[in-house]
Amino acid sequence: MRARGGSAEDVDEGRRLSVLDLVGLAAGGVVGSGWLLAAGQAHWAAGPDAVWAWVIGGVVMLVIAAVMVELGIAAPKTGGLIFLPLQAAGPLVATVVAAALWIVYAVNPASEAAAAVRGLAHWFPSLLRSGHEGATAGPGGPSLGMDRAYDLSLTGALCAVGLMLVVVGFNLLPARRLIRLNLFVTVIKVLVPLLIVACLLLAATDAAGSCTPDHAWYLSGQSGTAGQLKSQAGHASVLYVVLGGGIIYAYIGFQAPLDFAGNIKRRGMGEAARLRWAVYGTLVGAVALYTMLQYVFSRRCGALTADMLQSPYAQFALAASMTWLAWLVRLNAVLSPLGSGIVFTHALTREVAALSRAHLTHRGLQTARRASFRFRGAEIDAYWMILVVNLVIGLTTLALVRGNWEELVALNSVPIMVVYAMPGVVLVALPGADTSGRRKAVRWCLSYSAFVSIALVIHEAGWADVWRGMAGVGVGSVLLLALPWLAVRDLPYIGRVLRHYDAREHLSRLGRRGDPAVRPLLLLVGYLVVLVSCTALRELFDGIAAVTRSVSVLAAVVVFPLLVRAARRYMDQVKPTLPGRRAAPSVPEPVSAGT
Repeated sequence: MRARGGSAEDVDEGRRLSVLDLVGLAAGGVVGSGWLLAAGQAHWAAGPDAVWAWVIGGVVMLVIAAVMVELGIAAPKTGGLIFLPLQAAGPLVATVVAAALWIVYAVNPASEAAAAVRGLAHWFPSLLRSGHEGATAGPGGPSLGMDRAYDLSLTGALCAVGLMLVVVGFNLLPARRLIRLNLFVTVIKVLVPLLIVACLLLAATDAAGSCTPDHAWYLSGQSGTAGQLKSQAGHASVLYVVLGGGIIYAYIGFQAPLDFAGNIKRRGMGEAARLRWAVYGTLVGAVALYTMLQYVFSRRCGALTADMLQSPYAQFALAASMTWLAWLVRLNAVLSPLGSGIVFTHALTREVAALSRAHLTHRGLQTARRASFRFRGAEIDAYWMILVVNLVIGLTTLALVRGNWEELVALNSVPIMVVYAMPGVVLVALPGADTSGRRKAVRWCLSYSAFVSIALVIHEAGWADVWRGMAGVGVGSVLLLALPWLAVRDLPYIGRVLRHYDAREHLSRLGRRGDPAVRPLLLLVGYLVVLVSCTALRELFDGIAAVTRSVSVLAAVVVFPLLVRAARRYMDQVKPTLPGRRAAPSVPEPVSAGT
């Protein structure tokens, strides 16, 4: 609820979150649909090596997380994933980061709703286009006809829309209740996969077996026979599986506490310790859990049947005569994705509010009139207008891909790499962050490693995923930059529609000579163009993967210090307004997550 006389930003920064609240946000975002649906894709693409794909993906995310945690400690700010690049490199770079972040956070509820519909399809097969009736036996395995196995039917699409509305509805709750409810749901979401690992590892191995090509049609979720799928995929590299197989997607969400870095309790163990415990604890636990789940999958995937509507882990439980566990898996296949969607939606309201306050999008999105509403005499801060806009984005994306989870994952995984690339640049460029001695060396090493790792992962993702993700970032960036430029011009029809769009106009800065905000943008965009070009060349020409991989890594090595230098030059001319680390309060503060 809103504090009387305070702005929406004051209320955001006034809440105090405990370690449990932060862990609930981090684990609630991480434990979604990824662990349910990515294991099959990873195993078919990389075989037993898929276990290492989870380890590699986890290590990469831990390096990225270390950079982001250090930045969150150095400059704790709610909505900092947009605010801090804005302060360090200017509005043009911040617009690109904001477009990528907005896509990821707005599309996530759509992907999680599609995953939840798959879970419901066990009881309601008509929710999917292809079910038992659509699969006919073929010489290389079942053929699924023209429809992809997991495209939503019209009924399934309507169900997904309903689930997205449920996610929005939960985000209309007061923040304190939402965070406490999320913590309760997260405990259930985590207990079920832990039970899967414990029970199936201890169970008799009579049903265990190795996956064969006959299972490829099931694991891939794509149309065609097993032989066709094998010829298309070939022997995929472990690094390809990290991004293209949904593994990075499964780890996305650890940054939720960083979206609320300005809200962490200061007394007791302090902000830094709470942030580290929440983020590192969640990621380390997720790496261990997901690696064991993949190991269980690899041991028991021989028990898979032609029932596409049955969760793989539910099938393993049934093969081990654990009907009760199969029911828990089926229920969690609905609860887990929805819980993650709720966390992402809640975090996005704060990031878009920061974007609005920075005048990079319509400033009315975070005004008091659109940031709260009255219910039973109380004023609840929910950013209801942002929720509506994000719902429209999610529904549009869901319709464009016909509710296919794999395509939604691809649209999430690449843009989030663009978001993760900037915190390292900001960390070593910010005034005061460039400390001397050991801490300076550690920050440089972590930031540099994260930046290069991101380039390598994007290169290995494959052309299909990269062009979709980068196209989404490009379209979003053009919209954020062009709409205010169009709004200030008296154009027929368009001008009348956009005249109330009051974001600050930054596009004209590209034509100003010597504008300090232009150089960071050109470096970032040029770097992304190199990565996309290398991925395209690798797709077009066989045998040059080593060359394009080396070029991608070299581009990262060269561009990172140039971006840092450009950011420092920008801050020399435009002094940043940065939050600093605050001393612990001398008086006890409320322990609630809300006001």
